[in-house]
Amino acid sequence: MLDNNVRDAFIVKDLFDVPHFGDAVLLGGASGLEGTISRVNVMEVPDVVDWVRPGEFLMTTGYPFKEDPGRLTTLIAQLAQKGVVALGIKTKRFLDEVPEAAIRAADHYGVPLIELPPVTTFSDVVREVMERVLVSESKDLSILQGRVQRLSHVLLHGDGLPAFLNHLQLMIQHPVVLLDPDNQWIASPAAEEWCAQIEPRQWNQLRIEPMAETQFLQANERNVRIHVSTVSDDHARSFLLLILEGTHDYGPADALTVTWAGRLLGFEISNMQARRTIEAKYFDQFLQDWISGRVVSSVDVRLRAEACGWPLPRGAAYVTGIVSFKSEGLSMKQLQAYAKRLNWESASFKQATKWTVLEGELVVLLMSMPEGEEAVISDDQIQQSWELLQATMGTYDLQALCLGREAVGTSAVPSSYRDAKRAVDVRKVCHMRKDIVRFGDLGIYLLLYRLQGTDELNVYKRMYLKPLLELDTRQNGSLLSTLRTYFQCNCNAKETAEKMFVHYNTVNYRLERIRSELGLRLDDPETKLLLQLAMKMEEIRELN
Repeated sequence: MLDNNVRDAFIVKDLFDVPHFGDAVLLGGASGLEGTISRVNVMEVPDVVDWVRPGEFLMTTGYPFKEDPGRLTTLIAQLAQKGVVALGIKTKRFLDEVPEAAIRAADHYGVPLIELPPVTTFSDVVREVMERVLVSESKDLSILQGRVQRLSHVLLHGDGLPAFLNHLQLMIQHPVVLLDPDNQWIASPAAEEWCAQIEPRQWNQLRIEPMAETQFLQANERNVRIHVSTVSDDHARSFLLLILEGTHDYGPADALTVTWAGRLLGFEISNMQARRTIEAKYFDQFLQDWISGRVVSSVDVRLRAEACGWPLPRGAAYVTGIVSFKSEGLSMKQLQAYAKRLNWESASFKQATKWTVLEGELVVLLMSMPEGEEAVISDDQIQQSWELLQATMGTYDLQALCLGREAVGTSAVPSSYRDAKRAVDVRKVCHMRKDIVRFGDLGIYLLLYRLQGTDELNVYKRMYLKPLLELDTRQNGSLLSTLRTYFQCNCNAKETAEKMFVHYNTVNYRLERIRSELGLRLDDPETKLLLQLAMKMEEIRELN
């Protein structure tokens, strides 16, 4: 059951029925005569704009404009933005006549501009007008009570914010928008198309301090007056409840309804955020237990995932990754804040990616839905995660994303995590400069890493690496780099010379020195393997 916005409100047009307005003249702004008056104010200071409120009928003797009547034109635009419904000016004493530019401004902004007789007594006008406003508001309170009860009913029955905004729109007969701290919006049906046309910078305009209660936004070359109400919550950057003024009057009952709606929304949003915080904590604990292998049964994994609102599809593929940083200065609290932000960003882009902090590391779990015969984690998905990291954390301290092997099925996820940890260690030991390090691409580095500290590896170093380094030192470091490039160019001396920007004969000379000094044939496959392994060892440094 919806109420009608009855015509008991005291509107601007009713002023002319008040005895003290018998000789008043409407100079401009006739389109605003249906505006509802909720209070009366008297202005005799230049900075009155900071003190007016929506729904006010403002009166002045013209004293603030006696030196500069042109300021009245600018003031009318400011009053319109603040939601002042009419301006009355008593002429002859300080202002002989109202400037034409001010009258045009009143017509443009729809603010009735009324010339008051010189004998007008402001105190009498305030008393008579407010008596009529109070009679009107007593009826508005009855309407308000029914509206608040129905809006409370919507929230208590869990119908959600969209249903709440839809009911509010039907009550006040104006489109309604709820803007969250990140300028993401939920709109009543009549406001959805309009919201889609608003640019992000325009939403930010609504948050300018000091925030005006009435503002204008343009969409499709049409200015829309917006009543802005802050929704009380615990955040520094608040939710905003926006009322788009349309063809119907926005009366006192509507303003009171919006005030109460904002309070109800504040309670609901606080409850929602509290629930989400608890749910996120439970989900984060589940994710850590799953990745680390503390959940043994795949059945238990699926049950806990479903309980957290994340049902896992059959046949999905997973890859676990660990983020490496250039320094170790990030605290646990900072890592958790980054994980929270990354989860929010991933959800915004609809990525099947989850982030958490495990064993002091920032960890990611990538998931791919099965398509066709099998699911595969694509290079694009991995690259998107890396780019999201860069966008969220910046590149100053970010070093690499180390990934384990792909896991098919939930039970293999802990193995992928162990692979990722090995990839982190190998990347630290080896001079690996890739942004994305995959366990499957570690190759010979994985073997050499495993051999670190063994007697066999030390013997190998003395036999092949030490002579090579001693010879390279005697040649000022040119032989080892030449040999490395030579192998990279598939033993092509001409290509090696071009890549090193040296003469072809220089390359041949250096290769001949290696052959003669070490007594090794560079065209022998086994010799090439020995030397390449030795050079890989030279690239590896021991863990501190």
